[in-house]
Amino acid sequence: MRAGPIPRLRWLIRALRTPRRPQSLTVLALLAVVAGLLLWRAAGMDSYSANLALNLGTDLVGVVVTVFVIGPLISRAQEGRVREHTRLDYEWFAAQVHGSTANVKVLDTFSNLFGPQFSERLFRGVRAATAHGARVQILLLDPDSLAVILRGRELGEQSADIRRDIMRNLRTLDRFARQLDEQSRSLLEVRLCSTSPGVTLYRWDERCLVSFLTVGRLSGEGVQLEVAVRSPLGTFVEQRFDELWQQGKPMERFTHLPVTLVDAADGRREFTCRFVFVDDCPYVEAPDLVTYLARRRLDQLSAHSEALGRGRAHEVIVVDDRSALHEQLIQHFAEKYDAQAAAFVELRPPTVLVTE
Repeated sequence: MRAGPIPRLRWLIRALRTPRRPQSLTVLALLAVVAGLLLWRAAGMDSYSANLALNLGTDLVGVVVTVFVIGPLISRAQEGRVREHTRLDYEWFAAQVHGSTANVKVLDTFSNLFGPQFSERLFRGVRAATAHGARVQILLLDPDSLAVILRGRELGEQSADIRRDIMRNLRTLDRFARQLDEQSRSLLEVRLCSTSPGVTLYRWDERCLVSFLTVGRLSGEGVQLEVAVRSPLGTFVEQRFDELWQQGKPMERFTHLPVTLVDAADGRREFTCRFVFVDDCPYVEAPDLVTYLARRRLDQLSAHSEALGRGRAHEVIVVDDRSALHEQLIQHFAEKYDAQAAAFVELRPPTVLVTE
């Protein structure tokens, strides 16, 4: 099916709105000045108006042919072209993000793109992209999933090392997201998937870099295939991304736990807590929550959180700071948040009695 004139016009408008580099604007300004000078010099010739109208009409016909005939043919030819990169150039990708106006996607186990060497330049690009209305979607592997263990074995590393790398990425992304204004923050979303993707994706608008998770080597160290998103390979990886995205959980559910404390004598109070799991039991750390508990009777309190199960009332227990469990919690907390903690509160689930 052939595209109608309306999609072509939309493509032209979008192309005109795409940010240009300063060098391109300089060349455009110089050409405009030269054209103005030539028209001024020719103003005294005979039949100036007729000649000007003839030349402008001819040029406009050429523009229409270029935009609606030659342009689409070149675009279709480029869609099928595959360009190989020997490795993933993070600085180059960050530069592509800076000029994006529609969509930016990243799919990986973890990425050096969010490390100290490249994150600053990337985040400048993300700010520019979101200012242009681009949606930024980042999908990493859930550090608590079994897929992390499998990927660690493929790389010949300890799964704890992979987990720490992912959590470093998440801490960096969480800090950056909190610095954004409301509009930009609404366009940036980070999720975690619990299934190994098998592929990696670094997309900017209608182009993307695709690679595969290989054994014994990080994906960024291998060959990257630059293809159009609408190409067969691009379409396949996009579908894989969308499947994992729908199943993924927001980063906020990994970093913060919303908790509602219900006091039998004093109503309800909402808290947002940092948390860790030990033996499948949640332990929260929040100074304001601990202060709240100090002024109330624990036997009259119950904790509720949809993330822990809708409708389930959890018992509230302050962890003894001299216990071995407390030391274990401090270690888990420091590993997850790279921060210190003084007090923890256990949210113990209700006991289920099993009868015959």
